Amino acid sequence: MSGDTKAQELQDQGTREFEEAISGKGPTMPKNAMNRADEDALNEALEESFPASDPAKPSTPMSSVGAPKGRKSVDGPPAD
Repeated sequence: MSGDTKAQELQDQGTREFEEAISGKGPTMPKNAMNRADEDALNEALEESFPASDPAKPSTPMSSVGAPKGRKSVDGPPAD
């Protein structure tokens, strides 16, 4: 038996063992302990604490658009 043939047989055997190990139903997942009323209460509390209507606040509220001091802004009105 050559080395290549033996390596292929071992690979095939390992592949079969792997496929047998991962096939099947798998572990059972735990049941959800929360009921619908508790879930609705938590969802309502979350929505109240983070309302979607709150606008995002700028990180620098006192900033302005324009050129740095001493330079001419390209966004301003054209010079005559």
